[in-house]
Amino acid sequence: MDIGKIEKITYTKIGIAVDFSKNDRNTIRHALIQGGKDAHYYLIHIVETAAARYLGKEVMDHETQSDAANLERYRANLEDLGYDSTPFIGFGNTGKAIADISNRNEMELLVMGAHGHKGLKDLIFGTTVDSVRHKVNIPVLIIR
Repeated sequence: MDIGKIEKITYTKIGIAVDFSKNDRNTIRHALIQGGKDAHYYLIHIVETAAARYLGKEVMDHETQSDAANLERYRANLEDLGYDSTPFIGFGNTGKAIADISNRNEMELLVMGAHGHKGLKDLIFGTTVDSVRHKVNIPVLIIR
């Protein structure tokens, strides 16, 4: 098998799926390694409340407001470190919403945390990663 000349790929539009868990720090760190300070980062969080599933972006419940504030803190922290980023909140089905935001913004790479859960949580989070990777045509970097 001849793989030809190997060239470094430079990503300039990188999506980062965050869930405000302790794993976000590692997921974000790996995304920043991929793009450096020349890339633009898209911080993606999906609100999964019953109201968000029903009302979509029209919902402004406490969780949505709290999530928006958390995303803004992440954005400001990245800005303080010299990185460009834009926050995006999606609603409803996590896999579909992450893929929609990624596709609509023509991202070149998507970075997601795998979380390493056991049992039911592993099934749910594994399903999200699997769902997203089937709905996007870009590389998906899964961070454990």
